[in-house]
Amino acid sequence: MAPGSTIISTTDLNGTIVECNDDFVDISGYTRQELIGQPHNILRHPDVPAAVFKDLWQTLKQGKPWTQYVKTVVRMAISIG
Repeated sequence: MAPGSTIISTTDLNGTIVECNDDFVDISGYTRQELIGQPHNILRHPDVPAAVFKDLWQTLKQGKPWTQYVKTVVRMAISIG
């Protein structure tokens, strides 16, 4: 991912991914087809405190955008052979 890139995802009110930009797809390690329809928390890193997600949902439910740095888990591709 190029410096200055922004990863963007959109979920429904249940936290299901409904769309995401190319940078989000690239950094996640999943294909777009694998991401769409999945719960966003498949990328949640256990080091991120629950308070971060509480703030996220409180902000979104007020109809405001939420922007923050969040540590995530990415899918790793491993070549064997």
